[in-house]
Amino acid sequence: MPLKSLLARIQCLFSTLWFPSVVAIIGAGVFLLLSVKYSHTQASLLDEGAYLLKGYYFATGKYWPYQDYGPWTNHMPLVFLIPGYAEKVFGAGLRTGRYLSVALGLLTVAGLWVITKRLGGKWWAALAVWAMALNPAVIKLYSLANSQSLVACMLVWALALTLGENRPVWKLLAGCGLAGVLLMTRVNMAPVLFVLTAYVFWEYGWRRGSLAAFAGVAPVLIGHAIFWPGILRIWAHWIPERLVPFLKPWAHPPGSTPSWSPAVTLQMRVMSFINGIRFHFVALVGAISAWLLWPWREGWKSKSQSRIAICLTALLILMVFSHMWASLGNTYCIFCYPVYLSFFSMVGLILVVVTIGVWRRKPTPWHDRMIGFLILVLSLALGYGASGEIGSSLLPVLDIPVPRMRSLRILPGTVRLAGPLQSKLGLTPERFTQLAQVVLPAIAGLLVGVIVLLLAYWVVRYLSRKNALSQMSFGTSALLLFLTLGYILAPTAVLGGGYSTYDCGGDVLRSYERAGASLAKEIPKGSLIYWRGGDSAVPLLYLQDVKIFPAQINGDYSYRLGGEPDALEKYGFWSEPLAQVWAKQADFILIEESLYSDSGWLSELVESGNYDELKPTPKVLPCENESSIHIYQRKQ
Repeated sequence: MPLKSLLARIQCLFSTLWFPSVVAIIGAGVFLLLSVKYSHTQASLLDEGAYLLKGYYFATGKYWPYQDYGPWTNHMPLVFLIPGYAEKVFGAGLRTGRYLSVALGLLTVAGLWVITKRLGGKWWAALAVWAMALNPAVIKLYSLANSQSLVACMLVWALALTLGENRPVWKLLAGCGLAGVLLMTRVNMAPVLFVLTAYVFWEYGWRRGSLAAFAGVAPVLIGHAIFWPGILRIWAHWIPERLVPFLKPWAHPPGSTPSWSPAVTLQMRVMSFINGIRFHFVALVGAISAWLLWPWREGWKSKSQSRIAICLTALLILMVFSHMWASLGNTYCIFCYPVYLSFFSMVGLILVVVTIGVWRRKPTPWHDRMIGFLILVLSLALGYGASGEIGSSLLPVLDIPVPRMRSLRILPGTVRLAGPLQSKLGLTPERFTQLAQVVLPAIAGLLVGVIVLLLAYWVVRYLSRKNALSQMSFGTSALLLFLTLGYILAPTAVLGGGYSTYDCGGDVLRSYERAGASLAKEIPKGSLIYWRGGDSAVPLLYLQDVKIFPAQINGDYSYRLGGEPDALEKYGFWSEPLAQVWAKQADFILIEESLYSDSGWLSELVESGNYDELKPTPKVLPCENESSIHIYQRKQ
């Protein structure tokens, strides 16, 4: 077939109405398959176990959110109740929670398709779907039974219902109502309700804005009425006491400090910030590109388009900086920042689709210089951020032979590149290798940035000579090339493929089910259990009608140093004095094998002769040899 005829057929195929939908469906299928895969191959984490176990207990009436002497309800109630009721219907266990997250992740992709197709067209919507499908980091986070996929699903559908021209009133009310439900799911998503309500006022006027505001506030008021006054604990935690002194009775028990207080360095904060960009590259760099190439007032196709873009910009900036403060500005969870971004990073994708058609092709020379500098800085930073994944693979570069030199004179023979560098720096071989594993990826990243800039310069000059796209500046070309390169490389270890925090070989769901069945076989109904079985409390889901000490569900994160024991237990916290009393009361003590040597007084207690050791469970995690749970039964 002649090349010209083949190109004509390809052009005809791309212009058909159904083809972009097929491309999007294939992307959604890839997302689904990978999500199911990752749901089976990632280890459970503490938050996941807490959401599932607390949610199941709340849904079945064993406890009530924010009740005294119950579990520490450290989030809004729906984040527990939604997965809890799913477990009540489909069966308690990690499989139910993970498959719910997979379904919610797919619904998030569907919502992204709906809103981007309406605001940007089918082809941009298909590219947005593939931006999700090509990003392993986001898929992994959405396949855990954490709150990320639940929140992202609510957010994208709230935006899909609300944003745009001539939206029916019921969709505006449903969108803002969903934003209110979102607030009752995670308090950190509160800006969504305020930004969307403000958008409706701006786009549709006071009448519809007032109705939308009422629809958004109604779920919040109803939720607070149902869980009053215990829900005030959430606000007492987030709002400074000097601003709301009347919330003091619901604040954390006085005289106690968290036992979890890791040492944090500036390097850790920087690395977490860079990882946020790596794992959400297209969304964040795409948003930055939109802001750098923001059109002048007359460049917008309509007022509605500019309002949508401003709404998305305000929402993204508010969410990024608030979560940056919550993670990087504190010491509680420094490396949570990339995880937090997955709540809302799709907002950046939507912003790109809404604005890319009106990006300025020829911004000012000042913009061009700033774009060039930004690409170099980001390239260097991304290389540095990926050093843990690609650093060792670049070490062979140091074996390249170079001429021998002395006093700027070339001598006969060659030496390894590492030799003179190590000698010049005065480092030991081990320290030099460690430094090289960090520096080489940073240099490689910088070189990629330089290549992008040189390629952009060549493209602009070449096309200008051909009188094609002569209005596209160097900065615009460079930014589009950089963004396209990141889109293509998203699955690699440099970007989203570098997220491997919870990767675990084998079938994790099956291993948890085997361990849970083993526990259920040894522990009868009605037993009182002391838990030190690992970070995630998921194994307890497989036990029917047992009693636990609910403050232990959050492990070391709810463990406090000091404080009055009864006040701690009433709030959902615990301490060593409480632990020692509970352990002696318990019918069974469960200790993960890896934690036994660090258990101190607890290991002495189970070795005191008052306990029988039963058959331990199989490994909870196939990738951890010391993940079996040892079972100790108190003698009658």
